[in-house]
Amino acid sequence: MTVQDLVKEVAKIIYIVHDEVKDKAFDLELSWVGESGRHELVPPEVFIEAEKYAKEALEESDDSDEEEL
Repeated sequence: MTVQDLVKEVAKIIYIVHDEVKDKAFDLELSWVGESGRHELVPPEVFIEAEKYAKEALEESDDSDEEEL
């Protein structure tokens, strides 16, 4: 997997395990250790793509849960 794909999967996991009933709303923040060896925020274009991917995965998960009922 590419680093960008891994960031998407991390964002997806965070969204899926977040319990809206018990937990407060949250702002997703993503960072990594870049090639320079420095800790830095994920670039905006990678962040936007990862958050979009995570929200779509969450909606798909919710839809499949509703179908089982």
